[in-house]
Amino acid sequence: MIPEAITRDLQNGMGLDECLKKHNTNLKILFNADDIKSRDPDFSYIEKRGQNYHIKKKIKSQTYFFGIYSSLEDAKKVRDKLILTGWKQKQVNRICEEVNVKRVPSKNEQRYYED
Repeated sequence: MIPEAITRDLQNGMGLDECLKKHNTNLKILFNADDIKSRDPDFSYIEKRGQNYHIKKKIKSQTYFFGIYSSLEDAKKVRDKLILTGWKQKQVNRICEEVNVKRVPSKNEQRYYED
């Protein structure tokens, strides 16, 4: 579904290119709007499970876990640093310290990265 604000701007005569720029989006994102990862870049590599946020990335058909975080903001801080470091699992603890974020302990800690 196309967001209401975009629909309203188009109905009010705004050109398509101008509207897409105004809303910082593109047609590919709009037509994949049912996929939350496409609709909201905040959720790239982040999955909400219950009250927590899990960071995971698929690399060469293997899913790697990078921890559980209590808020979307914390998960985004760590995810953004992971992207900059090339998804180096050994740097997760250092990154968490650097951005002042604590991971949520997991019952299945063996599934998640540990230093």
